[in-house]
Amino acid sequence: MKNKTELRMIASGKLVTLKRNPQYLTPEQMESLKRSMKRDGFVAPILVRPISGGKFEVISGNHRFMASQELGLKDVPCVVSAMDERAAKRLAVNLNMIHGDPNPELLAPFLAEMDDLTLGEIHLEGDLRDELLAFDDELKQRLDSLEPPEKMDRGSPRHAMKTCKCAKCGKVHIEPND
Repeated sequence: MKNKTELRMIASGKLVTLKRNPQYLTPEQMESLKRSMKRDGFVAPILVRPISGGKFEVISGNHRFMASQELGLKDVPCVVSAMDERAAKRLAVNLNMIHGDPNPELLAPFLAEMDDLTLGEIHLEGDLRDELLAFDDELKQRLDSLEPPEKMDRGSPRHAMKTCKCAKCGKVHIEPND
């Protein structure tokens, strides 16, 4: 399917959301989206790319996909396009700029994972760009002002409860009080 884009219905169980989504919907916005989908149907397909195991990653339309899941839809209209990781990240951000108003705090970690070449292909509007830079600068200042602890205890917390390792399942259980 290289360099080919097609429209098709895909079973919900084969779709995987992005691990980071630069967009956030409030519960009220999600309810409004679900009402719209009930009333008008699933009229705007989502953009997906094939990944391993016969699955498809949702590049744009994660909230529409989640709403369809909550509504119990078995199949989702998808625009399927083969693309690499760089293109997927670039499109995820650029399409969110068109469709919504990304939160700088959600967008910053998404952008931080990109290489410089991909980051240079992202369109950031003036206000959002300023907010991202202010957010990054503020975080940098906060981190710089923190004193690291001299020594951190990374061991498990101690407690007075007696435990035993179960011979049947191999798990650790709390022993009952006598």
